[in-house]
Amino acid sequence: MSVVELAPVVKSIDVHRTAVDAFRLFTAEMSAWWPMKTHSRARDAAGEVTVRIDFEGRVGGRIFETLNTGEQRDWGEVLEYEAGRRVLFSFQMGSARDKSGEVEVRFDSLGEGSCRVTLTHSHWERLGDQAAVMRGRFANGWEGVFITGFGGYAGLIQRNDQETA
Repeated sequence: MSVVELAPVVKSIDVHRTAVDAFRLFTAEMSAWWPMKTHSRARDAAGEVTVRIDFEGRVGGRIFETLNTGEQRDWGEVLEYEAGRRVLFSFQMGSARDKSGEVEVRFDSLGEGSCRVTLTHSHWERLGDQAAVMRGRFANGWEGVFITGFGGYAGLIQRNDQETA
């Protein structure tokens, strides 16, 4: 199999928050802004409902959802953690670590009370033959999750159109 390198998906927004506050909202309050009904590992047909998302704020911390049954399902692992500035995590969503991408989120101050938040989802080559399809799905998914969900929760000023889709 030949590996085709695909560009990362990059989404960038400016929000009415300091970088420290936006970082806190992204990590510690993920359950408040993530659209759990449409973007989770719960199986609706089985009566499963995601009730909470936890983001353990430390290197090696887990990112996971908790279902109405009490079961926890892993989403990924925190790989780098610079409070208020940057976080990097694997984004497995049930896949093996070597078959998953990575998401980096940067929080850069724009001055008093606002910051730029840039999300970069990379390492599509790890997905093999499904890489291009999955990249397209996640590019669309991050629109609703990051731009609308997080941006709306954090006080969206504007989106920045330099991102790749």
